[in-house]
Amino acid sequence: MFVTGTLYATGGSTPVRIRNLSRRGALVEAAALPPAGTAVRLSRGSLSVAGQMMWVTGHKGGLQLASAVSAGDWLPMGERGRGQQLIDETMHRARLGAAPPKPLEPVSRSAPSLRAELVRLQHLLLQANEQLASEDALTTVQVIVIQAIDGVANSLAQLADDIRGALRRA
Repeated sequence: MFVTGTLYATGGSTPVRIRNLSRRGALVEAAALPPAGTAVRLSRGSLSVAGQMMWVTGHKGGLQLASAVSAGDWLPMGERGRGQQLIDETMHRARLGAAPPKPLEPVSRSAPSLRAELVRLQHLLLQANEQLASEDALTTVQVIVIQAIDGVANSLAQLADDIRGALRRA
């Protein structure tokens, strides 16, 4: 497993690479991790789970999760479906030096297509976030940018969910 997420602890957050995820535990990697015993929250997109840092060695740490998760939901084909798979494939090709993704297309203003556009923009932000987080030497500036991108992506996901709910009620 190799996906990125954000680890939240009292006083801040940091982008992490989720190296392994089981029903009740996770192996994460980051430039800086909170010490063992710290209460944390691990998030990826709209998925989130509370836990505790059990150990930290260098840039890797083990989390015990407070509730059971399905690792499949956290994978690119999980909750985000085909769109996330395309993002992950694009990221892989970009790392290999392939052509950049297509530029953004104009936004249609109808509610269903606005929701789709919000989801697409969320995926583009997550793609940029994954690329930044994959750098071996993260600078303080990159960490702040990664956190900002993660926040905007989560806001776009919430807006898309709000639109979907409004469409269902209409």
